Amino acid sequence: MAERHVNVGGFRLSVAIPDGAARALGRRRRGPSGGDGTRLVVRDPPPLSITQRDPELGLGFIADRIQRRASAPVPTSEEDSLDPGDGGDAGDGGDLEPAALARAAAAQPWYHTIELPHGVVTKGSYDHRPLVGIYGIPGDLQGQRALDVGTADGFWAFELERRGAKVTALDIESTAEVDLPARLARLATERGYADPLGDGFALAHRALHSEVERIRGTVYDLDPDRLGRFDLVHAGDLLVHVRNPTQALEQIRAVTNGVALISDVFDPKIGWPEREESSLIRHLGGWVSAGWSTPAFGTLVQMVADAGFSSVEVVTVYSLVPRWEIEGPWRVVLRARP
Repeated sequence: MAERHVNVGGFRLSVAIPDGAARALGRRRRGPSGGDGTRLVVRDPPPLSITQRDPELGLGFIADRIQRRASAPVPTSEEDSLDPGDGGDAGDGGDLEPAALARAAAAQPWYHTIELPHGVVTKGSYDHRPLVGIYGIPGDLQGQRALDVGTADGFWAFELERRGAKVTALDIESTAEVDLPARLARLATERGYADPLGDGFALAHRALHSEVERIRGTVYDLDPDRLGRFDLVHAGDLLVHVRNPTQALEQIRAVTNGVALISDVFDPKIGWPEREESSLIRHLGGWVSAGWSTPAFGTLVQMVADAGFSSVEVVTVYSLVPRWEIEGPWRVVLRARP
């Protein structure tokens, strides 16, 4: 192995290069000069190996969700079989008896941990409750319009509503609409992987007697002419799951009239805390848990500013460990103003 020094974003880095590649990089051929004095320098390309992605790994998170639903407790009677989308006045969960509500909650694969009536707490992959106090949400949102982009089970939408906002929640309807690479999307369709994503939200909405309006769509569908503009827009763990985060941020900016709270994953190994690099990003390709990319800390901040926000403020940096895991990715909460 040979070691070369390269400059990346103003920083001098050491890069280990295989001997064959080092020799190839070291050979330069002087090309013909143009009549206007331009010059062409040609390098022999280094060897390149492409890793073929494993579709089974790529679809693992969807298959796991379907398996968890299939292995959930089965209602023991017709009365216990609740349709979470069924209407009715839930009051404080009054039409959902404690045991029935607990069984209905246990039958759902949850992303969010949500406190429901009768002491029922959903077993979400993530418990965001410890973040509420440090997240930067205003305490009083009375009279304000709020939008929760990528609401999932609705934890943040219900929190915004609890503080007095009139809330709209946006998300896709099933795993068939997840932003996947084309080959994975075709395979998911062939296998019939179309697990519904709104059932948990609907059950919590009913139990909490919520008035949050949930609408179907992706972040790319955000349109101020259709939805208007919002005093507060929240988007959590969204950019990592879309193939075009720049467009996603521009759409969020388009519907933000007051403040956007953007919480997303960054990669501390390529830019934080040693430096606030604003040009590094790790490409993931959408193959594992629909993760497309993780930017450096400074890159993520710069991306938000480049989307048209006039100011971007760092609220907090945290690592939230998923249930059944021993470590979690790092995230930053940004407060951006148009």
